[in-house]
Amino acid sequence: MKISKSLKKNTGIFILVSLVYAVLYFLNNSLTGFLYLMPGAHLVHIPSGFKLLFVILARWSAALAIAFVSFLNAYFVMFQGDALLDLQLACVNGLAPLLTWLFFKHRFHLDENLGNITFRNILAMGIFFALLNSSMNQLVLFWAGIHNEFIQGFVVTAIGDLTGLYIVMTLIKLSVRFLKNREVIE
Repeated sequence: MKISKSLKKNTGIFILVSLVYAVLYFLNNSLTGFLYLMPGAHLVHIPSGFKLLFVILARWSAALAIAFVSFLNAYFVMFQGDALLDLQLACVNGLAPLLTWLFFKHRFHLDENLGNITFRNILAMGIFFALLNSSMNQLVLFWAGIHNEFIQGFVVTAIGDLTGLYIVMTLIKLSVRFLKNREVIE
């Protein structure tokens, strides 16, 4: 009975994160297409901030959802028909935020319910994630021969990931302030 409930819950999380992440990814690519400088490298990539946030909140289900959406995007849009490359990119996109969470969970002894997480923890995780995500994505693209400018791709991707993380963190901070101010008014 417990396994069935857990499976239903995780499936629901997977579907929700997949839908939200796909919408965010599509919107980001639509609105910032002119900032797409080379394969896999945006100067502004808001979905990266949400990748880390979703995995911090929903762990494996979110990582699988991100990998799933990444595979669909790579297979049908970015690198059509190159299933091996698309699968590699999907794995990297799901693993980077998950590995970040696991590393910092043990490094900072974070509670499962995030009760002891601090802004410094989140900032450190964000920087670590941006560097890990950027390097892993660009290594896959470099090794596949999609481009031969690893350093340039890494720098652009890292800037995009950091920008996306900053935007997401700012939105969260503003949301918290708004909710606190609303509580004071009511």
